[in-house]
Amino acid sequence: MSHVSTAELVEQLEREDEHYAEVLSEDSVRAEVARFPNPAPKTPHREDELYFIISGSGTVHVGEETYSVEDGDVVYVERGREHDFVDIEEEITALVIFADTEESVIDRTS
Repeated sequence: MSHVSTAELVEQLEREDEHYAEVLSEDSVRAEVARFPNPAPKTPHREDELYFIISGSGTVHVGEETYSVEDGDVVYVERGREHDFVDIEEEITALVIFADTEESVIDRTS
């Protein structure tokens, strides 16, 4: 089990003027806290991604679709899809989960 304070990670990002901080990295899942706007080049990832918007607001492009986002929203991005946060009204801080795409149910025999 791991426990991490996202509030502490957000403070770390601000203090160190960084855009990403790793929350955890395991074989089946990775997570980080990220801030947008972010000047790093955007490239599609090999894993499915889930963005939980901790704070901020703006617009996200996922493939050909565009959505407004704000605190508490969740954005799902399939692996390989182009995506980026744009038209940011208030800096966006998000918990980003990179999920392994293997079957998630363990075969249980009674």
